[in-house]
Amino acid sequence: MITFPPRGFSKESTGIRLWDPRAHSVWWVSQKTREPVAMTRKADSVWDLTNHALGDAPYAFIAEWTQEWRISGQDIRCDEGEPSEEAAESVEVSSVVPAGADEQVALNGFDSAADSVSVSAAGTVKKMAKQKSPLQRLGKDEFVVEAQDMGQFAVDATGTRVNLIIADRIIVEGVTVAASDGSWGPVALQCAEPELALPSAGDGSAAGDASRVPAIWIGNAVDLEFGTIKQVELVVRVRRRDWRIDPSSLGLCQGMDSGALPGGGCARPPPGPAFWSVPLPMPQSPPAFARCGDRDLVLYEMHIGSFTQEGTLKAATAKLSHIRNLGCTAISVMPVNQDLLRANSGNPDCWGYDVISFFAVDSVYGTPTDLVSFVAEAHRQGLAVVIDFVINHMMWGADSFVGPQYFLDMQTTWGPRPNFEVPEVRSYALAAAELLLSGFGFDGLRVDSTKSIRKYPNDAPDAAGAGLLGDIAALCRRAGKLAIAEDLEDGDGVLQFGGLGLHMQWDMAFFCWAYEALTHPLDEHRDLAQLKKGLQGLSPARSHPLRGRVLFMESHDTATSDRYGRLPAAVHNGKAFMAPVEGEQGQAGADAFQKLSGAMPYPSAAAVEGNPFAARRAAIGLVMMMTAPGVPMLLQGQEVYECGAFKWPRGPALDWQRVAATSGNAALWQTLTRNLIKLRLTSASPSLSPLVGDGVHVCHAHGGVLAYLRWAEVADSRTPQQDGPELALVVLNFTNSSFPMYELGVPPSSQWRLALSTVNGSVLSAGDVADIKLNVTPGKAAHGFACTLPVALPSYCASIFLRTG
Repeated sequence: MITFPPRGFSKESTGIRLWDPRAHSVWWVSQKTREPVAMTRKADSVWDLTNHALGDAPYAFIAEWTQEWRISGQDIRCDEGEPSEEAAESVEVSSVVPAGADEQVALNGFDSAADSVSVSAAGTVKKMAKQKSPLQRLGKDEFVVEAQDMGQFAVDATGTRVNLIIADRIIVEGVTVAASDGSWGPVALQCAEPELALPSAGDGSAAGDASRVPAIWIGNAVDLEFGTIKQVELVVRVRRRDWRIDPSSLGLCQGMDSGALPGGGCARPPPGPAFWSVPLPMPQSPPAFARCGDRDLVLYEMHIGSFTQEGTLKAATAKLSHIRNLGCTAISVMPVNQDLLRANSGNPDCWGYDVISFFAVDSVYGTPTDLVSFVAEAHRQGLAVVIDFVINHMMWGADSFVGPQYFLDMQTTWGPRPNFEVPEVRSYALAAAELLLSGFGFDGLRVDSTKSIRKYPNDAPDAAGAGLLGDIAALCRRAGKLAIAEDLEDGDGVLQFGGLGLHMQWDMAFFCWAYEALTHPLDEHRDLAQLKKGLQGLSPARSHPLRGRVLFMESHDTATSDRYGRLPAAVHNGKAFMAPVEGEQGQAGADAFQKLSGAMPYPSAAAVEGNPFAARRAAIGLVMMMTAPGVPMLLQGQEVYECGAFKWPRGPALDWQRVAATSGNAALWQTLTRNLIKLRLTSASPSLSPLVGDGVHVCHAHGGVLAYLRWAEVADSRTPQQDGPELALVVLNFTNSSFPMYELGVPPSSQWRLALSTVNGSVLSAGDVADIKLNVTPGKAAHGFACTLPVALPSYCASIFLRTG
């Protein structure tokens, strides 16, 4: 097994190398000289240029390898049309066995010679062009296999013409097909002239656009009876040369390239923008940083590309004080690795989950040095930084320019899935995690879609993927870093202790139950029993003192306008914006969001702003998130009551005019957020604040009113305590009814103080309240306690009380 230190990450010179066990030959190419240099295969399938100077110019690799796959006759597209006039008039082309066929056949592993039959390539292409262009028939696939009856091209001809359409981005040196049972073949296919493959005008494609013309390889299988094509299985072998990036490079760039490279024309870049690896040095890691304890974590989910107008790391670094001024103690940053959509568009406002490297920093965001500076400045302001770690898939096409040796044959909904059974792939992922934690100084990893790592795309368990998650958790624990999972199917906590050892994970159940209670238009349909379960957590034995969970009412996954939407907009709408799923729950391997069939109309931000019920019920959700056991997380823009629509691939843009507002919902919401965070993290005594603890007791859930006690227990009963732990009482009124005097049972006490209320009189409040003290009524039992506390509950209001005596 080999490791993958990034270029510049190791102080020791390792030369130039590429791991590729499938390649026959590999060349290294510098963008400066464009002269391919042959590499030598060493042990462990590593191709090496020992002591070769990497230089400072972008570079790439060219790998020649043989791709083989089996295709069922049921998947072959058949043309059963009548013989065409074009076929009768077409000219003969050279034999399907080109010069050097013997060498090609040997390379592809066939023992017998290829059948030699003349074909009419022109007739074939013209016949197909009458239907759809090759580009249209290919779609997004790399290859499409088609079959035609030979009788269409010559009287009394028998057999089947096999056509292989190949995407223009694939460089092919030879193609053969054979029967999987060995009954015929191999047949060597011949490439048709490029001009014959051009789509015809008027067929809906770009006629004459040579840069988009797929290649068509044609051959005659005289022993394959066309009428039996659906009952056979073909073995297709393609000898191809792929343009490859360096998976260990810290940077990538694009450049327009065309034509063969010098040095005998061994290969050429693919059509269109080609990725080159950039030999960037590893910057010095940020100074050591001691983050806050887990109990004091308040996360802010940030998307670099839409946090500022510029959408860069430098611009985000300059604005970090906004997050600190809110009182947040940590940032959860969406992915910063090279994203294909960002690279192709140049637009930083893309989510970042279409990664093409686990190592390279996105060039649209900035450089590795910019990333280190961002982390260092966050640390200087007292903010920990957790990074989104995406290894469950790569973007479509990565299996070509990263290499198929990294991936399963099975695909995910989002792109090719890494094969974690391969030791080198696990090593690559672990090295990337170490780079983020040790090299760039991040304080933890938020591992994206862990369900898609511990399971195959068909939902079968992946023991190697689960083991990798355990290794990532162990790496984090050894370094004192956070390990957070995003998993929508782990209600039992198998990712944490009793399982794989991650510290905490996103709690989707809490979100769904709170969301349903807040958005339903009818008060009588608010399910307080589910809210009680949400407060307690699905798996209280997850070992972590905060129930091992991250709590949110908005996240990049949920708040999009085609999913659940921003919470105020969903309250205004009365339900989520996802269209109902028809039939079964979607394909295996997809999460809930990939099973959607559409979206409902989204309201304007102005309409939501004008709805007082939207703000008041959304405020209840904010209070519940900040006061439940767990680590609360705000989504970028949530702190300024952002109601506007956003959806993939665009991020949740932060409006800095709303940040600077001194009135209206934007200003009020910022103040409410600050007050809640301050109340959560501040204690009136040497004891811990009651809202950062694990203690929760739902003492009342009836008639639309939910009340629960919160406290933080000392770590050890031997610790002396004068008056016991501080107690907080959170009361949520989910109804449009006001209660001037609502009696709640409370533990033995004499007095409580109203610390925060989201409604002042009849209007939304930022939580600021006068010094209001409430006396307990002794001897009047309620809700299992011996005394009661009379409180006033405005409609759609959240209130927090602290015991003072």
